[in-house]
Amino acid sequence: MGPGPAADGDRDRRVDGGAVNRRGFLAGLGAAAAGAVGYGGLRVADLRPYDPDAPADRLAADATPRERVLAAIRHLFAADHRAVTRVRVLDDWTGDAPYRLTRHRELHEHSRRRHTHALTTFGNGMVLADREPDGVDPRTACPYATIDAVLHFSDAVLADPETLPERFVFHVDDGTLAVDRDAPAQAVGEPVTVDGGYAGRTPVRDYPRVMFGEPIRPHRATWREHDRTGRTVTYELSGPDAYARAVPLYSPGGIDLREGSRLRATLDRETGRLRRVVDRRVLDADVGVEERDVRSVELRLETAFDRYGEATAPRPRGSFGGVDARDRLAGLLNDLSTY
Repeated sequence: MGPGPAADGDRDRRVDGGAVNRRGFLAGLGAAAAGAVGYGGLRVADLRPYDPDAPADRLAADATPRERVLAAIRHLFAADHRAVTRVRVLDDWTGDAPYRLTRHRELHEHSRRRHTHALTTFGNGMVLADREPDGVDPRTACPYATIDAVLHFSDAVLADPETLPERFVFHVDDGTLAVDRDAPAQAVGEPVTVDGGYAGRTPVRDYPRVMFGEPIRPHRATWREHDRTGRTVTYELSGPDAYARAVPLYSPGGIDLREGSRLRATLDRETGRLRRVVDRRVLDADVGVEERDVRSVELRLETAFDRYGEATAPRPRGSFGGVDARDRLAGLLNDLSTY
């Protein structure tokens, strides 16, 4: 479920995207049911019969900084945890920077196969520079690679500024994806809440697979130690070429990364778990309508990781709408075939 060991090939600083291939994210139900009644019962009960080791337990004493960072990322795909990302625009061409762009709260309860994302978009200054249909594509500076987060961001930054902030919640469990595209206001420390105003539920089998995207993907770029304290160690990767190899980017028409782009990953020295990722993204974006007009953008994405082994992702408070018997059966089959 986590990132594989494959390495990225050499790339220049031009990062091309393109339309999302939705077939690539489809989740199959699987052909085989549980082989044993006891294990099948655990699956249906949303319980997994293992406790993932800490990353440090699986690493050699002489592991490189890159190996340590990637081990910490893989751990995110096995261990229950919370992640909160805050994105600010530090500089752009609008004259409004710096300003708060988005916040993304993720609750991952892998032990029960439940996941909740709560996104809020606060500003849309970059696309206000040109609101023509052929003008700025809002995804040019999208900070996310997760498909549902991309869709939310695209909708929000093209919205009437009077409607901001806009909030989006999606939750996966029991073989279904539940969404509320107009969720109520909620703080990071509060339970995730929906109100059903613009919401619904969809069987996962009929929907592009929800991508719980890693903040750092498998790569061969070089990290170096940046800072060390009694409890943590921070590694840094810098430069547009190395950055392009390591960071999952989504852009429909391509972006040019610039010098100054870098990543800093802070790990717990004892467990090897990821505590924080600070992403400084400096890029050139073509915002022209009929002719090329390149402007610079600088984003700061800071993600804090905590509640390892303790985070829960229960169904958000409120209602998404009903699920019929067929969808409940699909959820049951998904439980039996997923693990």
